[in-house]
Amino acid sequence: MRTGPPTARRDPEPEPRSTRPARRRAPRRSTLAASAAAALAIAAGALLASRALHPRSEGLPLAPAALPDGSLWVDHLTRDLAPFWTRPEALGTPVGAFPTFRCDDGTLPDPALPCSELAHSGTWISSQLEKEFTRMRSRQTFFYGVAYHLTGDPRMLELARAGVRWLRANALEPDGSAVSWWKGGLPDAAPLRRTSQDLAYANLGLAFWAYLTRDADVLADAVRLKESIFRTHDDPSFGMLRWVAQGPGGEAKRQELVAQLDQVNAYLLLLTPLVPEPEASAWRVDLARLCRILVDRFWSEENGLFWGSLQDPTERVLGSDHTDFGHTVKALWMIERAGRLLGDERLVRFARERLPRLLERAYLPRYGCWASGYRRDGTLDTTMTWWTFAELDQATGTLALGDRRYTGVLERTWACWRADFVDRQAGEVWAFVRPDDPERHGGKQNQWKNGYHSAEHALVSYLVAQEAKGRPAVLHFAFRRTPGGSSGDPPLRPYFFAGDVAAVTESPLPGFPDRRDVAVSFRNLR
Repeated sequence: MRTGPPTARRDPEPEPRSTRPARRRAPRRSTLAASAAAALAIAAGALLASRALHPRSEGLPLAPAALPDGSLWVDHLTRDLAPFWTRPEALGTPVGAFPTFRCDDGTLPDPALPCSELAHSGTWISSQLEKEFTRMRSRQTFFYGVAYHLTGDPRMLELARAGVRWLRANALEPDGSAVSWWKGGLPDAAPLRRTSQDLAYANLGLAFWAYLTRDADVLADAVRLKESIFRTHDDPSFGMLRWVAQGPGGEAKRQELVAQLDQVNAYLLLLTPLVPEPEASAWRVDLARLCRILVDRFWSEENGLFWGSLQDPTERVLGSDHTDFGHTVKALWMIERAGRLLGDERLVRFARERLPRLLERAYLPRYGCWASGYRRDGTLDTTMTWWTFAELDQATGTLALGDRRYTGVLERTWACWRADFVDRQAGEVWAFVRPDDPERHGGKQNQWKNGYHSAEHALVSYLVAQEAKGRPAVLHFAFRRTPGGSSGDPPLRPYFFAGDVAAVTESPLPGFPDRRDVAVSFRNLR
């Protein structure tokens, strides 16, 4: 692959399947023909899976490597990512009402004549241009929170606060739920048709702010939203969270991986150490339960992947929606991290035994990059998708904390990310890149693409790099009172990891007279 920055180019082709949300599927009639088709599809899927589990590969470059200093990732965030998210057009009117859609150069699209990267990237994007989505405003709030976390820049904290204020004032409802989207200034008209995935990501920005500041009021809102999700979407007949509480056709019967998984990564894992009793015990039970659902219901040992959905047997095949490397590695990473937090060695062992094989299958030795998954015919989809790539790096980095041989993998994949994903003209990373043609790429902001994954990738990469170098990882918090003065204070944690606090430094925080910038140095990340 080229080492220089890719030339900006509009790609009129639709984005690959792995970047798309699950499509609504019409219910099938229960007939002998349909049953026979299902049996054939499952048999074919098993055959392809058998081949996919044993790909011809040069294997992972497992050997200790000298990774760059973590400052590389702070620079990546400030120089490569932040310029796209600090343009005036990114901030919304008022500030905090962050726009869902922008063109690749950072400008706002003209609804009458949208830029080609939005107009011609598939109807799943172009049909939604009149909507503004809560989940994307929440993800952008997360980006600014991470930017402050890594740099201590009060301007980033101000933007995160603006996003939190907008979410609390406009998206949250008295019953604890959250609006999913607006069209023409009006909120979604059918609250019971809100997806559990949308509601989870509505909580993402609130959760990160509560982690960053320990703001009791915001934490209480995040708890209410979680309780609302479980109250309306937890279905005893399924034994899991539903996709929607009510919906036409088979919508309410959909059993989706992301309905469970995204509760874990959006807020449960981050906030479970912080919520007070009696909620704390219930959150730990729910976190463990969701992880067991992923393992017991969605995992396919034969395929080495998680199924994206369960309700339609004909869709339990390679290449179906959400049956890919990205969702599988994210689920394994979340299961491993949740197991560590809960002290559940069964969960930790399940994930750690399966992650190395998944990484080997996803790794592209020729390029030093990550593939996205398998197509329905069992061939490898070598398209590099930004969020899948980020999740694979993050899981690899977690393994590297205990096994330095994985730094050899990161040495190559980090170089691939920086060389081929970054738009060095306008900032941020492309949605997808073709390894054999880096100039072809997907757009940078739409109703599913925002700064969430690129910011999380920078944060986790920084933590891993510092630990690999034997240096402290310094993270900035904004506390009214620094935790530690009371035995009841939850311990300070570096995001999804545990670590020993080596030093704490406090300083004034401009623009926040009631808070202090608290720089915490962590060592021994695990």
